[in-house]
Amino acid sequence: MGVQFDSIPANLRVPLFYAEINAGQSPYSGPSRLLLIGQKLAGGTAPSNAPIRLDGNEEGLMGAGSMLAEMAVWARQNHPFGEIWMLPVDDPAGVAQTFTVTVASGVGGKSGSAVLYICGERLEVAVATTDDNAAVAANLVAAIGDGYVKFGRAMSFPVTAAAASNVITLTARHKGTLGAKISIEKDLVGDEGPLAQYLTIAAGTAGTGVPALGTALAALGDQEYDWIAAPYADTTSLDTIKDFLGATSGRWSPMQQIYGHYVTALFDTMSNLAAFGAGRNDPNVSIMGVANSPSPPWRWAAAVGARIAMDKNLGGEVDQAYKISLPLQTLDLVGIRPPKSRTDWFSILQRNQLYQDGIAGFRVLTDGTVLMDRIVTTYQTNSYGQPDITWLDVETRAQMVYFVRYNRQRITQVFGRKALAEDNPTNNPAIVTPKIIKAECVHIYKELEAGGLVENSPAFAQALVVERATDPNRVNAYLPVDTVNQFRVFAANATTFLQYPA
Repeated sequence: MGVQFDSIPANLRVPLFYAEINAGQSPYSGPSRLLLIGQKLAGGTAPSNAPIRLDGNEEGLMGAGSMLAEMAVWARQNHPFGEIWMLPVDDPAGVAQTFTVTVASGVGGKSGSAVLYICGERLEVAVATTDDNAAVAANLVAAIGDGYVKFGRAMSFPVTAAAASNVITLTARHKGTLGAKISIEKDLVGDEGPLAQYLTIAAGTAGTGVPALGTALAALGDQEYDWIAAPYADTTSLDTIKDFLGATSGRWSPMQQIYGHYVTALFDTMSNLAAFGAGRNDPNVSIMGVANSPSPPWRWAAAVGARIAMDKNLGGEVDQAYKISLPLQTLDLVGIRPPKSRTDWFSILQRNQLYQDGIAGFRVLTDGTVLMDRIVTTYQTNSYGQPDITWLDVETRAQMVYFVRYNRQRITQVFGRKALAEDNPTNNPAIVTPKIIKAECVHIYKELEAGGLVENSPAFAQALVVERATDPNRVNAYLPVDTVNQFRVFAANATTFLQYPA
């Protein structure tokens, strides 16, 4: 067996020492990016429909109080050190949602505090006995304009406010139907005091329109984004995502091999969520079902997507691959408020039904902490319409992406420039054979097994097929992957005996 050189010629006669420096086989690693898709405001400096990395200054780039600026802040809290990108889209044609807050005349002569919650963020103004209802309304408008502090930083509310006498009109900063999910509350916590009775909140003009995502998605090119979070869970948007990520001609196709998983949130009743999920069938989409929440859908989508991205680093080294196999259950969503009413905290029976219908769910601790429960995909049936649980859980999709990328890196590194022969009796380093490739595939699988991504390597080695194709320059392989599963259910039969039988 001879030494193979890429650059040093064999006929070199000039003395003495020559060395070519080549890259050897490197450990598998790489970035695992999170992409946030949301609306920007005209005041934001970032161009629309072009991805930009999150390096700070969210409100400057996307506009103060914009949807995407909030998504960036919530995502960073749930994924502190990850690589996060933003894809801004413009508002759709339509109108912005409005609300009214009416301050009753009975507040005159009272003292205390007037409290409002906008998207779960508290604002409070002092009320003096000399203030009439118009003065209280004006003070609330001023407080809304001042914004709020979240995660130690000053932020702007997602609405603007104006007062006409004692009536405040709140207008969503963005056009679109999602404006209806902005929560305006006066008694969210319970310690707001007696002046809450003088505030009346009502919905005004309904927001209309949903941004079209096609142009923005096309701008992504071939850059990999393993996790894509956006608040758009309508049928049109999900159909666009299905084509974009699809296995036929999208990012999951063998020609692209870019992959990616779309995470969103849908606010609706239990029955409507179940019906909507039952009508979808996409392994590349997970929809978090929420009855209602002070935190709007864009914060939910950003938090869930970021929390998954932090836990499932698809570019991590192989000794950390077991983390991809761990279930997402019990991971908390930082900055997310649960539904105000406990009746909207879905019960175990309701969550079980949602998981049958392709809708992901959450649990709430007694202190209000929101935990992911099970992040299922909308995939439910195979191409024959038969029930199929292969792609039920998002963890399995992540495992397969890691598996394919790990194999791709190894095969391209080890066999990137080789001649192909049926046999190599002289162990020529420039020649590879199907037998050599098959042995490498087994080694790769065992490494991934040690890393906790797959199991049952003897069965893999036995079922593995690597063979020459009709094209003499091609090798075909069948890789039967047995992924590690998640510990989901412990079922015990606890039988009571007053005394054990003899």
